[in-house]
Amino acid sequence: MTPSRRNRGQSIVEFALVLPVLFFLLFGVMEGGLLMFSVGTARVAAGEAARQESESGNASNADALTLQVIRNTALATTTLSTVNRIDIYHLIENGSGSLSVDNSKYNRYNLDGTSIGAVAWPPSSRDVINGQSDFIGVTIYYTYHWKSGLVLGQPPLVLSQSFYVRLEPQTY
Repeated sequence: MTPSRRNRGQSIVEFALVLPVLFFLLFGVMEGGLLMFSVGTARVAAGEAARQESESGNASNADALTLQVIRNTALATTTLSTVNRIDIYHLIENGSGSLSVDNSKYNRYNLDGTSIGAVAWPPSSRDVINGQSDFIGVTIYYTYHWKSGLVLGQPPLVLSQSFYVRLEPQTY
């Protein structure tokens, strides 16, 4: 039994109505996956940067090594996101065990290693004595570029990822 012309026309119309919804869902899932990949790589980059700072202690090239670690992560090597700046700063331990940012010891860098403003907390001045070590924070500010942004007209997302760690003593 062959389908009539009317049935074929109805199938084409139904397909034409469902296809845009199907593409929208497909692109939404893909875009969500790419966004989650960027967020995950930023989390890994911030964690690896903080780990590098902890290991470097008060070595004079500690911040340069940290920036190199970030440059080698997927966050900086893919085109999904653009790293805007990296902040490395001192954290003050409050009596309650929480940490707060010490705004007087705050370094800002571009991804290429150039400092933004003065370096207010040089690595050589960091305290890495057993029992009295400083706490350090690393925050990466980055922009996620929507792959479907031209279609949906969405502006890029500006995001950040932070990680806090204690500087480890070089000797015990």
